[in-house]
Amino acid sequence: MMALLVSACSRTPAEPEPPPAVSSAPAVAPLAWDVPGSWAALDVPRAGPSKAVYKVPRAANDKEDAEVQVLSFGLGNKGDVDARFREWFAQFDGDVGSKARRASFEVRGMRVELVEVAGTYKIALGPQAGAGKRSPVEMVKDHYRLIGAAVTTPDRGSWFFRIVGPDETVQSARSAFRSVIDSVR
Repeated sequence: MMALLVSACSRTPAEPEPPPAVSSAPAVAPLAWDVPGSWAALDVPRAGPSKAVYKVPRAANDKEDAEVQVLSFGLGNKGDVDARFREWFAQFDGDVGSKARRASFEVRGMRVELVEVAGTYKIALGPQAGAGKRSPVEMVKDHYRLIGAAVTTPDRGSWFFRIVGPDETVQSARSAFRSVIDSVR
């Protein structure tokens, strides 16, 4: 009996489980950009693709402000540039995509694709009628303009910037919008 107690006491405890491996890869910082002082930052939801929203003060003859949105859908296919542009074009009456002004350039090694359309903008005021369908209730805004940019990063997916609002206001904010795009890092 004594031998049993001694042998039980002399056992070494089992080795503890090693801690889970921690990735040594540094976290990738989100895209950053500079914002004009005249733009007012608005609240954005903590979750979802919206990363920033700004109000751009209206130009003298316009009755409304413009809005700038910054969106990121991660590395998946929801960040498809052409699909996102088509979605934006569909918010206007007619086939504005076929007449869209386009340009592309690079900023700090990131490809930027720019689009610009103008016309009658429709804002959905209710749920969509079905997949790919418009809302049955929409607010119609004549003489609106959208300038959009897709910034494709090597490690952070595509980031989308768009200013939409009354034509004169968006045109007067064109250089400020371009300076935001030129500042991405």
